[in-house]
Amino acid sequence: MTDETLTRFKSELDSFFVLVLLNMVFGALAMAFGMQFIIASVLGLAGGQSTPALRILAGSISLVGFGLGLSWVLSSAKILKGINAIRREFRSCPAPVTGEVLTGWILQMTAHYRQNKKAIGLMTRICTLGGCVFLALGIINLIGAVAVWGSPAGILVASLFFITTAINLTIGIASLRFSSYFRRYSRAWDNRIDEVSQNEKALHNFMERG
Repeated sequence: MTDETLTRFKSELDSFFVLVLLNMVFGALAMAFGMQFIIASVLGLAGGQSTPALRILAGSISLVGFGLGLSWVLSSAKILKGINAIRREFRSCPAPVTGEVLTGWILQMTAHYRQNKKAIGLMTRICTLGGCVFLALGIINLIGAVAVWGSPAGILVASLFFITTAINLTIGIASLRFSSYFRRYSRAWDNRIDEVSQNEKALHNFMERG
């Protein structure tokens, strides 16, 4: 029974780790796109292109996007730090793992999830949304590759499209896969939190009677 629980715990821990990493990637991409549009807006203003008011508005929105991306990366890094602490204990523990040690890890994971539940729930939704976006980008790039395949420079351009398609589809499928796993594990953690809360309440009532 301990081996089965240990395997499940490892899957939960790995899924949690990858979910946070993917969110850090999405946050970094938001920062990159935000900075790109900020620079484009500034260059547009300097060159007298388009309406200055629209450029300022676009730059302001891009700046907000950059700030949100930075905030999300820092928030994800904080959650990742807690996960890494558990992962280090898990990896450094000599076999066989006792039931008491495994229970301690599960309690640490549950406490970490409980402390960051709202942020983690948002992470799961962002991971799902990001996966859908990357899948859509992969399909668009695939269509582009097919469209230019017959042109004079089609092989080179199509090859670049295919490489981009592979990257986008890989990230998209991984994001949807791990967000799906994580939703399943979240239900298990919610049940554990309920059990812990009931035990805490029972202990509180016992102390009051005592």
